[in-house]
Amino acid sequence: MDNAKIFDTLERKIEKLLARLRSLEQENEKLKGDVATARRAEKDAADSRGAAERLEKEQEAVRERLQKLIESLEAAEGKG
Repeated sequence: MDNAKIFDTLERKIEKLLARLRSLEQENEKLKGDVATARRAEKDAADSRGAAERLEKEQEAVRERLQKLIESLEAAEGKG
């Protein structure tokens, strides 16, 4: 094999490797974006869970207060 063919073969292999490297770099950037999106979604979900838990606690407190008021009214009606 002469030098020209060796260099042509090496050049083709290097070009293929560079193309593969560019492809992997693009895929890596896309995956970084996907991870960032997933992290934002996870944070939003956690924030939503926290808000839902707070609302449930508030709702339970309102129920308890209403129950006490109803009991007081019923007791007042029974005396009257």
